[in-house]
Amino acid sequence: MFNNVRRISGQLAAYGTADVAVLGVNLLLLPLYTRVLTTTEYGALALLLVCEAFLKVVNRWGLDAAFLRFYYDYRTDEERHTLGGTIAGFLTVVNGVLLIGLLAAAAPINRLLFGSLEFATAYRLLVLNNFAGAFLFLPLGLLRIQERSRLFATLTFLRSFGTVLFRLILVIGLRYGVVGIVLSDVIITVMLLAALARTTRGMVAWRFSPPMLRHLLAYGLPHVPHGLLSQTMGMADRFVLSIYMPLREVGLYQIGSTVAGVIKFYPVAFEAAWMPFAFDSLRRSDAPALFARMGTYAFAVLAFLAVALAGLAPPAMAFALPAGYLAVAPLVPMLVVAMAIQALTWFLMTSLNIAKQTRVFPIITAIGAGASLSANLLLIPPFGMRGAAIALLGSQTLTTIVTAYFAQRAYRIPYEVARLSKVIGVGIVTYLIMMVAVLASPWWTLCLRAALLALFPLGLHLVRFFQPHEIQQMYQLVTPTPVPAPVMNSPDVTVQQ
Repeated sequence: MFNNVRRISGQLAAYGTADVAVLGVNLLLLPLYTRVLTTTEYGALALLLVCEAFLKVVNRWGLDAAFLRFYYDYRTDEERHTLGGTIAGFLTVVNGVLLIGLLAAAAPINRLLFGSLEFATAYRLLVLNNFAGAFLFLPLGLLRIQERSRLFATLTFLRSFGTVLFRLILVIGLRYGVVGIVLSDVIITVMLLAALARTTRGMVAWRFSPPMLRHLLAYGLPHVPHGLLSQTMGMADRFVLSIYMPLREVGLYQIGSTVAGVIKFYPVAFEAAWMPFAFDSLRRSDAPALFARMGTYAFAVLAFLAVALAGLAPPAMAFALPAGYLAVAPLVPMLVVAMAIQALTWFLMTSLNIAKQTRVFPIITAIGAGASLSANLLLIPPFGMRGAAIALLGSQTLTTIVTAYFAQRAYRIPYEVARLSKVIGVGIVTYLIMMVAVLASPWWTLCLRAALLALFPLGLHLVRFFQPHEIQQMYQLVTPTPVPAPVMNSPDVTVQQ
């Protein structure tokens, strides 16, 4: 079992380390951004990010998931090259038409979103960047399939670090504002496409297969309404806020979402490492039990990260951000919990992907999106940002429950409910103790709460979360294997020549 944990952990470290480092840099830069950008500009950025989230889904057409799934079904190089060529050709033609339409409609779209054309340039750059970036999932997906995690991590780190660097230059140095943020993304996307050009050429043939495209779209297209509805569920709060509240309120809420969004680095990295492992493990007779045990470990890590972020974020924001941005700090723990619950659906969907039941995705997200829109429209007018946070928590919880229902019907995984309950209980107790720890200085509060995080693994041990054989295996993982001493010839033994 722990050989599989080691395998996933190695991939997870490779996929996630770069993101962690860059998230840390971005958090350190957040005090600088908040002193350069106004809350209104942050509000405009939030709405642009909503547009980007929807465009990413549409520009991929679910073919990123289809490529990862069907690559294993096609065995010959010729078939796989045709697969790459078919996807690339479809994206070029269909997304090209979409790009022209969105650029032509820039003026009315900006008046609808912002009430002016002040951010039209940023919008146009965002549309261009999403068109170009849609082609990246082919070479990056191949690296995941080949488990070339070091190269993947290097590219991810350079991409993220370059984005931070260019944003420092364009936003803080040259004061380009929101345009500088989007322009940084465009520059990095172009550089990454150039760096991966050789890999892309090696996997794409000048062949187009309509039958292959039909199979790909049959699998992938259900991801589009699912993705759009997922984004509706996750982004509706900012859009509805912009209807009832000034852009300043949207900007404050965006700051809270950015801080809480740090929790997403783990599920994103885990998903990148997990799905190739899951598809590769299907032939095992104990695959369901294996998935359940791995899910327990993954959930424990997610719970620890959620407790850490929910407890540490408010005091960290108190001494790092200007006073005008601190109104959203009390909402961050609730946003963290909502995003952690959202992350659970990514693991639950393993069952649906294995069973090829992707047609269920739109049903799940339609329920969640409907609940999200309804809750936001009901709660934001009287409660503002707090209503948006409550709506996010409620809709994500409902979506996770519905996902679990459909997933278990498609491919049952015997999740270890008792052990998962222990993780939840220990997490809640640890968080409550951290909340009681409040000192005069935000800095000392942060230090004390960081020390109290040790209660989480201690609590798991006290409630006997770890089974005896697991403790033994973990001990073997961290204990170096003794090297046997070389056998010396005894002086009374004659060595024959």
